[in-house]
Amino acid sequence: MSLENNDQKTDALSRRQFLTLATIGGVGMTATALGGALVGGKAVQDAANIELAQARARLEKYAHLIALYEQLERVGIDSIIGAGMNIVRGALDAVKAGIQIVRAGIAAVETALKNFLTLLESFRSPADLVTRALTDLSQKFKAAESVVTAVLGSALPLAEAIANFFNSLLQKIPFVGDDIRRATTALGDLVRAIPATVDAVTNQLIKPLRDNFIPATGDPIAKTNLVDPTTKNLLDPLKKFLSDVETALARWDNDFAKPVQTALDERAKIRKQIAMVKRDIELV
Repeated sequence: MSLENNDQKTDALSRRQFLTLATIGGVGMTATALGGALVGGKAVQDAANIELAQARARLEKYAHLIALYEQLERVGIDSIIGAGMNIVRGALDAVKAGIQIVRAGIAAVETALKNFLTLLESFRSPADLVTRALTDLSQKFKAAESVVTAVLGSALPLAEAIANFFNSLLQKIPFVGDDIRRATTALGDLVRAIPATVDAVTNQLIKPLRDNFIPATGDPIAKTNLVDPTTKNLLDPLKKFLSDVETALARWDNDFAKPVQTALDERAKIRKQIAMVKRDIELV
């Protein structure tokens, strides 16, 4: 009996110990699980707090960057550039107007020079006519001098021969008045003046006119010494300079002024959009 009772007690204790140990183990496992969950949740929270702090730091940097951009906008560089471009544009418009004035002046000078050469050329026919008339007068004077010399038998100049002829004639005519004598004297003076007049007109007027303005062949001196140098050394270089200036003005408009103005207009448009967004999110 005692042996059976002892076996039963041993079995009972074993079952109780097993249940006790199982209960203790379950509680231990639950505690371990709860402890692990608490430990894991704290790590996640710490990581989230770190990420939140980093996000806040980035937001603060972004806010500072936005403030700097707004401060940069308050500098007013767009208005300064626009005002400067308007000043330059006004000056360049004045230059363009000046170019047109200078071009008109160049055209007027070229026209004047052309008209001057045309005017000189128009003198050719009258000069030829005067030259022929003087040549004919000189030839007839010499012919008359030859005839008078042959008739009078003396080699005196025509004026002197005619004066001697009239004096000898008047001496043979009685009652000749002073008026007739003065007339014959005036006639002699007229004849005497013809060669000097022909020589003066020929050598002091016609010859310089032909040599300088209307030569028989080649260009006149007025063209080679005045018109051509003025055109080559002044008018043509000036026209090229004006063309270069116009090219530079065109490049200013196309390569700088228009792109800059387009950029300024685009910035103004974006600035309006930013203002609308600020009003929508109540930042203004």
